[in-house]
Amino acid sequence: MPKVAFNWLSKINVGKKIGLGYGLALGAAVTGTLIGFSVGGQYQQQASKQEEHTRNEVELLHQLQAQVLQIRTHQQQLIPLSQFPNQFEEEYAHILKHQAEIRGTWQKLKAFLENQPTWIDPVHQQQIPAFMQKSQAIPDSYLKEVDLLVKQVRQAQQISPIEIERSQKSFLTFTNSKLALSFDGISDDLVGLIEESYTEFRKADELSNQADEISKKIVSGSIGLSIFIATILAVLTSRAISQPIQHLTQVARRSTQESKFDIRADITTQDEIGVLANVFNQLIDSVQHLLEQQQAANLQLATQNETLEQRVQERTGELNDQNQRLQALLNQLHQTQVQMIQSEKMSSLGQLVAGVAHEINNPVNFIHGNLAYIQEYGDKLLNLVKLYERYYPQPVAEILKESETIELEFLQEDLPKLLSSMRMGTNRIREIVLSLRNFSRLDEAEFKAVDIHEGIDSTLLILQYRLKANPECSEINVIREYGELPLVECYAGQINQAFMNILANAIDALEEVNANRTSQEVKENPSCIRIRTSRMGEESVKITIADNGSGMPEHIKQQIFDPFFTTKPAGKGTGMGMSISHQIITEKHSGKLECFSTLEAGTEFVMQIPVRRHIRKAI
Repeated sequence: MPKVAFNWLSKINVGKKIGLGYGLALGAAVTGTLIGFSVGGQYQQQASKQEEHTRNEVELLHQLQAQVLQIRTHQQQLIPLSQFPNQFEEEYAHILKHQAEIRGTWQKLKAFLENQPTWIDPVHQQQIPAFMQKSQAIPDSYLKEVDLLVKQVRQAQQISPIEIERSQKSFLTFTNSKLALSFDGISDDLVGLIEESYTEFRKADELSNQADEISKKIVSGSIGLSIFIATILAVLTSRAISQPIQHLTQVARRSTQESKFDIRADITTQDEIGVLANVFNQLIDSVQHLLEQQQAANLQLATQNETLEQRVQERTGELNDQNQRLQALLNQLHQTQVQMIQSEKMSSLGQLVAGVAHEINNPVNFIHGNLAYIQEYGDKLLNLVKLYERYYPQPVAEILKESETIELEFLQEDLPKLLSSMRMGTNRIREIVLSLRNFSRLDEAEFKAVDIHEGIDSTLLILQYRLKANPECSEINVIREYGELPLVECYAGQINQAFMNILANAIDALEEVNANRTSQEVKENPSCIRIRTSRMGEESVKITIADNGSGMPEHIKQQIFDPFFTTKPAGKGTGMGMSISHQIITEKHSGKLECFSTLEAGTEFVMQIPVRRHIRKAI
């Protein structure tokens, strides 16, 4: 059989021999690959459907869980807000909004379950319907009860604070009621359902991986089969084409290695090998002629290389000029970027401050609102203990031992102090939050009439940590000499930024002076910043910020508002603070900013801002 196959192969040309082998190998590889992709594609399609189904299921369950938690949180916020009708109504509006969202999500979940595929795990397939049947009536019952309590609070708000307090107690009782705990239980049940959904999602992912493995195995098998077929065909065809090619190769090697161009290859066949030998003989005849042409070409190439080197030098000079111009543009871009970053820094700080103030405000209000009840309950319990001590002066040994263990007398004395300090602390936090929100002014992107004193106080609160004494520097006193100012129409956030830059520079100057003074010198001449405000006629107001630092020489004062000019060491200043402040006051508010300074006598910045002006879009 091999001899018959060899004779048959010897009768066809080389191209057909090679083409036949490639065709059989390629056919086996393509067929196996298509089968592998087809089988893997079916598994992959099923896995994609499972992943999409479980992903949608998890998303709906997460939405429902988030809405339940939000309603519960807003319901608890209603208790301390009962004394503030406007805030109480805003909080209740959030509950109504989330109530509608829960109903919508519940309907989506029902529709989703009606199209459950058959491949879902039977146990998991029954869990969500069972949960919905169990919990379907709880949200409406819970929200109806909340609605009744809200109506009770509204009536109490119209009657007296005592009624409000009673309604708050009702809310507290309802918070720990069985219905409220059942509503909280919905969130706990959803945690387990979400975990089960994630399990189904992981199963779908495993099915996808299995599909990939099956596809890879089938494709690998088809490739191995094609390699085997190609090997067999190579053995059969090599006998017909390898020997003539080897002879031709030997002739070619001798002609190239020994530079003998008078030898010729024998032509024994009329197929492609014979044609190749004939072409090779013609090629040998042409080599000598080509060598002569190559020598001439090498000479011409040497001449062209000299010309090319000259052109490269010229082009290099042009590129250097372009690089210098590009470097100048990059420097200009860097300056612009620094200015933009400095300009946006206070805006970013404002956003951060406003976000922090908002997040702190809600829990602090909740704690502050409940401190009154804790104070009341604590007083009642302490009064009850005093009554027991009055009418039962000789307690049993066990009670007497426990009283000594818990230090009852110290507890009775210290508990009211502790509650009082907690109330002072929450009041202080609320004042800080209000100042932070006033400083950020995120809701005042356009011109608005604002209180300049409020902006100064908010800025000083932000810088309070630098004004207090610490081991590295002494305390800086702030003297406020406020006049009677009208509301000023301005960009509040930008004006606060200018105050921040000027006050920060003043603090830097005083810290630098104190670093070189003894404690006795600081005590005799304490550092201070004096802030004065006054009205200049009917058209503008005047704000003066002065420090008793070392002042500055005339040549520095003349450059104080120049961009990128700074006297601070590298890494501590960009030189843009005073330039941006000058731009805010003069360009964006049509005002005036001046600097007065004398060596060893301090520095004073004077701002004049119009009370009213035409609104212009900020750059």
